[in-house]
Amino acid sequence: MTLSHYCIQNLVQFITGDEYPPYRKGPELVKLFNSFGSRDIYDELGLPDIKKANGQRPSRKQYVETRLLELSGKHEVRLLLEHIINAANDKSTIASKINELIQPEKFGILENNGIYYIQGGIIDKRQPVINEAHFQDIQNQILAALDLARVSIRVLMAWFTNQTLLDKLIEKYNSGIDVQIAIYDDGVNKKHGVDIALLPSKLIKRGQRGGLMHDKFCVIDNQMVITGSYNWTNNAEFRNDENITIERDPDQASRFSEEYRRLTT
Repeated sequence: MTLSHYCIQNLVQFITGDEYPPYRKGPELVKLFNSFGSRDIYDELGLPDIKKANGQRPSRKQYVETRLLELSGKHEVRLLLEHIINAANDKSTIASKINELIQPEKFGILENNGIYYIQGGIIDKRQPVINEAHFQDIQNQILAALDLARVSIRVLMAWFTNQTLLDKLIEKYNSGIDVQIAIYDDGVNKKHGVDIALLPSKLIKRGQRGGLMHDKFCVIDNQMVITGSYNWTNNAEFRNDENITIERDPDQASRFSEEYRRLTT
């Protein structure tokens, strides 16, 4: 998560707590940044030396700005800001004000069950991978991707008979993730399909052009898309030649989210 120097300068007040409690003293700021990768010591002279002129120790604001600049571009800055928001005395106000700062930087804040998360960029800590193609062991690839969900899951599936994948969706739903699912309302799903009524769900009687609802995709956190030939069925897993791609691309995920909303409203 890369932030401009302007944005970082304006975020300092939220971390020091000078304007928005809780107020953090020097030792608390050192402990905070150490929990996100720094290796600082607060000693008898105060905050750690950050090479200020004349050998002076930094003020609390100078220390926070320096460490934030060092974190910019790393996944830890996202985790730090999420911590600051969720530890605030007035979470909704802090979230709103920080959201105003980071939106021009192409990030935003989501709330789910009283917990605030930052969306935008790449959530995955690994190097961004736009497309991963899979032709074998597809069920396990989907399960691993679903385990990454922190905020939301949307599933639009023509045919869904795989109980293992449904169980994972229920597990994520019970942990507080916003899960919604829609499937084709036909004989296959009626006779062999899983019980999607266990989740917020919808049956789609036909495609909007009069034919089948033949889509097969899943959107995770509006960041990642799973799509391909693979229906979430036992035949697809154990009998057919199938494929999926896992796309880590927020713009692509937004397009699939829009399509989910179009087909289910």
